[in-house]
Amino acid sequence: MAISNLYVGLLHYPVYNKHKDKVTTSITHIDLHDISRLCCSFGVKNFLMINPLKSQHDLYTKIVDFWQSDIGKEYQPDRAEAISKTLFISSYQEAIEYIKNQEKVYPIIITTTAQHRDNQVEYDSLSYLIRDNKPVFIFFGTGYGLAEEVHQMADYVLKPIDPNTHYNHLSVRSAAAIVLDRLLPKNK
Repeated sequence: MAISNLYVGLLHYPVYNKHKDKVTTSITHIDLHDISRLCCSFGVKNFLMINPLKSQHDLYTKIVDFWQSDIGKEYQPDRAEAISKTLFISSYQEAIEYIKNQEKVYPIIITTTAQHRDNQVEYDSLSYLIRDNKPVFIFFGTGYGLAEEVHQMADYVLKPIDPNTHYNHLSVRSAAAIVLDRLLPKNK
């Protein structure tokens, strides 16, 4: 089932490092490949890689160009299809503006975190938004999570995934898969 109103963003700035400094993280090919495939599998309209650095845009372009080439399409057509719905955008503000231009309305913004915060919401209390066909933009962070300013502009912050152990540091690819599976309506 295609979810024509859902967008997913992977933010590389502003995010925190382990010392709580605001930093820019690097794009990884595995995040690009795996989250693109995840978004295509769940019918997400676009996956937005968000990074302000030209060097990271160049890396992104190199990877995407290969998978969109005749060789890449022949070698792995499924990956070429998934990556075709992925876009590189320089800032989260530009990403929101892109969605607003596509949908003709400001998107509902949901952020994710592994940290416990005040006023976080459960997955089931947000799944109705997607069924209502409103544009929804879910932010995932790299490094040690989204900077506070990103959470502050969100309409909703999801509760963290609770593995019920002392260890809670999932890869962003794993977290994205769990979040989408929990949020999206199921075919019955």
